[in-house]
Amino acid sequence: MISDLIKERPHLVDYVICSKDNKSIPIPSSIKIYEMDSDVFKTLSEMVTSQGIMAVCDIPESFFENPADPFGFILYLDGIQDPGNLGTILRAAEFLGADKIWIGPGTTDPFGPKSVQAAMGSQAYLEIFQVEIEDVFRSSLPVIVADMDGENAFKFQWPENAVLVMGNEGQGPSAGLREHASHVLTIPSGPGKKTESLNVGMACTSLLTLRMSQFSKI
Repeated sequence: MISDLIKERPHLVDYVICSKDNKSIPIPSSIKIYEMDSDVFKTLSEMVTSQGIMAVCDIPESFFENPADPFGFILYLDGIQDPGNLGTILRAAEFLGADKIWIGPGTTDPFGPKSVQAAMGSQAYLEIFQVEIEDVFRSSLPVIVADMDGENAFKFQWPENAVLVMGNEGQGPSAGLREHASHVLTIPSGPGKKTESLNVGMACTSLLTLRMSQFSKI
């Protein structure tokens, strides 16, 4: 993850810390490296099994700026609270072609350690913005909300440009977003299946896969 970040956005890396027994990755001379005893390093790392290297990085300034007029395919995350779910969503979004990620109120920190680990560093490749729900309302793009009661997602014809809303793990999407939606999508279960629903990370990955299958030329 650190290697990818140095490659993609080296200006965000303030410095790198390595344990003395670490086989370090190639690091440009422009980035400071601090070396320390392995036992001291373990007291700083939040990982159970550390690889002996960590980086202190800046959050991109664009995260705090109001995004320009929206275009493309945007993923709006409405109150996603679990960093593991958020990381899964970010990893899937980068892999499956989301152009931008909008982090709505109540969503956990996309740059927190657990989110970064769960996303395997996909934050290095994504355009991520902190926005308000009003930004969705103001958008001229179609708004597609994932919820338990909606159209069959397997039969849906995706617009090329849109905002896909994924809601809170327990409460689902905010009421205002559902009312504003151009479409509400549901992933139906297989015949006779007892599981009530997918978690938000799995559901988002499934919807992004369905969308990609429609537009992919592979």
